[in-house]
Amino acid sequence: MNEHAADGLPVGIVRLDGDGRVAAANRWFGEWAGTAAADLVGLPIREVMVDTDDPIRTGKLGPRMMVDPRTPGRAAMVTRHVAQGDDGHDVLVVQEASERYRGLTDLRRRYALADRTRVRLQLIMDSAVRFAAATDEDRLGEILAETTTRAYRAEESTVYLRRSDGSTAISAGFDPLPSEFDTTSLVDLVSASRRVVRIEGPDAGDEVKAGLGSAMRSAGIQSILAAPLHHEEIDFGAFISWFHHERTFDWEASPLAEALAGQAAQSLATLKLQALLAHAATHDEVTGLPNRRLLETQMSELMEKSGCAVLFIDLDKFKQINDLLGHHTGDRLLCEVANLLLAAVRSEDLVARYGGDEFVIACELDESSVATDIADRILAMLHDFQNRPGPWREIKASIGLAIAPPGSTITPDQLIRRADLAMYRAKAAGGDRVELAN
Repeated sequence: MNEHAADGLPVGIVRLDGDGRVAAANRWFGEWAGTAAADLVGLPIREVMVDTDDPIRTGKLGPRMMVDPRTPGRAAMVTRHVAQGDDGHDVLVVQEASERYRGLTDLRRRYALADRTRVRLQLIMDSAVRFAAATDEDRLGEILAETTTRAYRAEESTVYLRRSDGSTAISAGFDPLPSEFDTTSLVDLVSASRRVVRIEGPDAGDEVKAGLGSAMRSAGIQSILAAPLHHEEIDFGAFISWFHHERTFDWEASPLAEALAGQAAQSLATLKLQALLAHAATHDEVTGLPNRRLLETQMSELMEKSGCAVLFIDLDKFKQINDLLGHHTGDRLLCEVANLLLAAVRSEDLVARYGGDEFVIACELDESSVATDIADRILAMLHDFQNRPGPWREIKASIGLAIAPPGSTITPDQLIRRADLAMYRAKAAGGDRVELAN
């Protein structure tokens, strides 16, 4: 290579020796590399130029995109030629391509982002369909745990849900941390902050919650991703993904977690509403007892397998108290009576509010004396109301008792009707008594 002639060229010319070191370079290449051309002689070319991770080339020899490993963003298009001389050494022709490289890098980044966005949207859409199909909270928890484990390539995910009493329980997955650390405190922290918490390394865990770092080390947990389950100011709990390998979260990790948690929380809210509506359709609003519809359904199931006794209970003088003191006081009295009835029966017996001041108790029939004992116990407990101040002392009951022995063809409605007629005979006789149906 004639170095003097090459110095006037608007491209870089580099001759390599047999070991891949710079044997000669022109002035342009020295300026591109940020040093004098003579200082490059003897350096391995890989210290000055390396292939990109995704080389752009048209053939084995070139052209290809190469970058300066010492200066990020500095790039060139390089064509390799075999010199027409005795040495047979390769010659590189180098053209400035930094701007092109940045453009291509940005384009690849945009394509990668678009692809990740497509995958993310597909994941969100698929999970939305699966969440909507969940029939209960535990199944929804399983879907959320499976989805987040797959989405983040975690070793496992755990879903923690708030129960009606305010406690927190695992709905899906398991808690990998040692029992000495109270993981519910981490769930509380995530729920209170209402933001995604990303923990990269046990040291970062100690910064988030005292003792968390040591718990992570003990369990072999390297990273944690946690997101709250919130919907319209309702706290449903949180999900936590656990990583036993080192995990650095990119900027998309939090938005994806927020989207999945938001969908799950909305589905949880729907399940809660459905449960409330189902309960309202089968339970009395005032006392919380099963209503007539649920009673008859449960009685049908009971009478298919055994005999059944029904107590039809009507409160004596309730109407006068309700008219005199108002419906609010009347409702309080009905709740008191409901609690009394629940205390008087066995755990397997059915207690329902039939309507107005009427209650029905259905008992699996072992022997008729069981139902009679319950009726007598109810009357005795109502007598105890006389020792309480206020209107309660006036309350007594008329009770009708009807029995369907095992194998009977009588329907639940007919059995209730017989007990109802017996109750009217008790009331006609002065109330505060039990009458057995004919």
